[in-house]
Amino acid sequence: MSMHVTTYQLGLLHHTLELRPDRREPSRNHFVAGHGHPDQADLEALVLMGLMGRSPTPRFCDPCDEVFHVTAAGKSYAIDNLPPAPPPPKEGSYAHYRASECSESFAEWLGIALPQLEYSGSRYGAPRNCVRYVRIKYTAYGIDEVAGEWKPTRKEAKASYKAALKAAKERT
Repeated sequence: MSMHVTTYQLGLLHHTLELRPDRREPSRNHFVAGHGHPDQADLEALVLMGLMGRSPTPRFCDPCDEVFHVTAAGKSYAIDNLPPAPPPPKEGSYAHYRASECSESFAEWLGIALPQLEYSGSRYGAPRNCVRYVRIKYTAYGIDEVAGEWKPTRKEAKASYKAALKAAKERT
């Protein structure tokens, strides 16, 4: 008997057994389909191919429900036709940072200088009740400072800092 299992039917086998490319051991084996279920024709075709069978309907289900299970032949077919497992993800910088057990923030560990919020009065000559963002980066050539203008709100200070940062990047 020749079998022509469609991609969708193979997906039903994988779903019934809860198989995935990264999980190749079945963790269940049942599919409940009620009257008029859209997968009914595909499930019946799999039964005719010998890849699925019917199980008795449990009392807690509707008597009209049909319970299907994957046969031993269907299980081996489903496992043999799983796509290959994806390669494990590459270990990135964050994993190395976590393993380093350092006391720095991740940005500091990467060498990124984060902007700091300054409040008026923290530097001589600052206007009253204003804020600004400042980033100070120490390089081999000295200190690289980018500062926004003093503004009355954080939102305006952030916009000013972003404009100053953009201008500093364009200069280099």
